[in-house]
Amino acid sequence: MAKRTLILLLALLLMGVAQAAIEVYDFSSEENRLRFQSLGGELRCPKCENQSIVDSNSPSAYDMRQELFRLLEEGYTDQQVFEFMKARFGEFIMYRPPVRSDTWLLWFLPPVLVVAGLLLVFLLARRRSDKGKDETTADRPLSPSERQLRLQQILELERSASSTTNSKESS
Repeated sequence: MAKRTLILLLALLLMGVAQAAIEVYDFSSEENRLRFQSLGGELRCPKCENQSIVDSNSPSAYDMRQELFRLLEEGYTDQQVFEFMKARFGEFIMYRPPVRSDTWLLWFLPPVLVVAGLLLVFLLARRRSDKGKDETTADRPLSPSERQLRLQQILELERSASSTTNSKESS
């Protein structure tokens, strides 16, 4: 009985700790809440590996979320928010960098590699299927007419080879 009471008490205490970690933002409008989620998903945490500020639990992401909340409540547009965050944290925080001369590889190299890979797979599969067709026709038995035609071709080839050899010997 005492064990059950102790386990129940510990479970209740741990639930309180889990609830204390939840951030609550009091948005002035539903639109700002939706923009917060959207913009927060497009901003990368500077400390975390490949996480947005919405997904990260790092102190820097927490500070960025606080700043994002403040900017949205002050009426900043999405573009103004991005410009502010880039000025403060650098280009790295943008999940979708703009297409410029120094970022064009980020945008165009992956699709080019995917197309090249698909083309390579297609060509290899085609070559393999063509090779399989040749082997299949070579392995099947010849019909009597095909056999006769093939024998004639071989005889003609031998005659032309022997006549070439005879002409070389007589010279």
